[in-house]
Amino acid sequence: MSVLIRQDRADFGILLGIVVLAVAVMALTGWAHVAFWLALVLVGAGATLIVRRIMRLARSESQQDDDLL
Repeated sequence: MSVLIRQDRADFGILLGIVVLAVAVMALTGWAHVAFWLALVLVGAGATLIVRRIMRLARSESQQDDDLL
């Protein structure tokens, strides 16, 4: 998986930055604050985008391997 992450370092850096910022907002605000719940949505969306990006990279890598055969 580390090979896949190195290929698109900028994409993963941006998505990871969004998740880290959202977790920081969650830590600084209380659970009763609206910002906490909005940050929770961002964490879920960021995690989903990261997983989808890894799946797409894996799919494209397997297609390239099939093309070589």
